[in-house]
Amino acid sequence: MKKKFIISFIVIISLIIIFSLVFLKKPNITVPNYYSLYEFYYTGDFSEFYKDFYDWYKKMENDSNVYIINSSYYDEEILKSWKENNVYKSIPNNPFWYFTASPTYLKQININVDQEIIEEAIKGVRLYLIPDTLNQEDIDIMKSYLKEDAIKNAEKSNIQTTFTKNNDIKIITYRTSNNYFTWPNNKGVKITNNAPIIYVCTSENMKYFESESLIATGVDSLIKFKDKETLDKYSDPNLSQKYNLKFLQSNEIYKNATKSGLVNWGINRVFDK
Repeated sequence: MKKKFIISFIVIISLIIIFSLVFLKKPNITVPNYYSLYEFYYTGDFSEFYKDFYDWYKKMENDSNVYIINSSYYDEEILKSWKENNVYKSIPNNPFWYFTASPTYLKQININVDQEIIEEAIKGVRLYLIPDTLNQEDIDIMKSYLKEDAIKNAEKSNIQTTFTKNNDIKIITYRTSNNYFTWPNNKGVKITNNAPIIYVCTSENMKYFESESLIATGVDSLIKFKDKETLDKYSDPNLSQKYNLKFLQSNEIYKNATKSGLVNWGINRVFDK
């Protein structure tokens, strides 16, 4: 009986150690503790709110300490639903991460794109990066999907950009070399990925989905400031008072999301000092 107890005890301890190593170990990445929009209070015309935020971002988008980063994970269930409901003519074969990222954020995570191509995006060409790890068939299908998705409902934009007028699209491959923090906004997804699809987002290549999402809050927030000094530099008292804006650092946002059950409890560990 004693021997069985000792064996059981050893098994339990071993499982705890394995769990700690696998699930509690910090990922080998740097996760900046950016400032972003946490909440607002407004009951007026949201089309005005969208436009004010868009104009605000446009003024500061070229600052190397201001970023757009947001992500979505399209899993098998979502792809299956697209097929069953004929949402797209071309649907990727496998689940994938989709990053919406500004040129400034690409530099932060060391993804290098020729400046001439970045300039095209700044002028309004909708630019996508596909990881070079995909095979040619998957690349072709992904290109077709991205083109279709880019044009889909572009005309709905109340905020007209160069892209919504011209619908110019460019898709290139990029060399993957790191694990990138996924900025997860729901439970059960991985916090790193080494081969996301990336939409290189600028004020002139947005359509309604991005321009209206600039006011997103919490873990869904798009606009991020590297530090408090940058946030203060661009703080607009009139804007803040009109919409009752509140900004927090990423670690606080994720801690609050963890408490409310929106993300996995382990996400807190990513932002431990």
